[in-house]
Amino acid sequence: MKKWLLTGFLVVMIFGLAACGEDAEEVYTKALEASEKMESAKVAMKMNQEISMADEGKVVIESDMEGSVINDPLAMHQKGTMLMSMEGEGMENEMPLEMDTEIYLVEDEMYIFESLSQQWIKADSSLVPIDTLTANQPDVSEQLKMMEKYVEDFEFDKSDDGFIFKLTADGEGFKELTKDMLEEYLPQELSEQLGDITKMLEDMEIKALSVEMVIDNETYDLKTYNMDMKMSMTVEGETVDIVQHIESDYKDINTVDNIEIPQEVKDSAIDGAGL
Repeated sequence: MKKWLLTGFLVVMIFGLAACGEDAEEVYTKALEASEKMESAKVAMKMNQEISMADEGKVVIESDMEGSVINDPLAMHQKGTMLMSMEGEGMENEMPLEMDTEIYLVEDEMYIFESLSQQWIKADSSLVPIDTLTANQPDVSEQLKMMEKYVEDFEFDKSDDGFIFKLTADGEGFKELTKDMLEEYLPQELSEQLGDITKMLEDMEIKALSVEMVIDNETYDLKTYNMDMKMSMTVEGETVDIVQHIESDYKDINTVDNIEIPQEVKDSAIDGAGL
């Protein structure tokens, strides 16, 4: 169960940002130019994810996080809540796991706090694959560049909030994009563990995909990114179904100058090695 859960989780986390007429292309070009100047932002994200397998039940993960991110070098601070529940045979007595969590990541140092233990933990690669987390934080510029060829697939509209790009599709045409993202952002060691990415994508079916992206009508910065996706994939001969909903908001672009790990966090943290 651990392997298919990890595989599904990584695929949906890496599935990146997506975005008719001449106006849409012009706006997208300006959004690309703005994204290249994006060095930091404050981000709020809500995610609901269901991962199910016929013989092993369903895992539901809900998170509500907000924080700040600096792109280069990568630094971030996130704080929020996470709820995980399990359904299925043998899981009837499993209580939902709900906790408050906080994360600091600065260069190669990472500290995690969760309310169940009321303890800060200094994470290393044995507890959390830091290089994988880093790989899952590509900058907006690279993501938009990957999506440039798909601009004509999006509906384009304008509102008081900004320029709106919407896509509703079965998602099968986006396998090439998914492959590009997996190859670009997965660390080599993890890629080797997952095996042939092309073969994995052949066993993947994106049943439904809905994306909405709002671009600021003055600065052309990304303001919101929402996605709904239903997909299935085959792992070791078993079918895994994944349903994911994401709502994310970006604000205060280029106003985050520095993210530091508080000294009291470092002083109180226990070593996560071997946990």
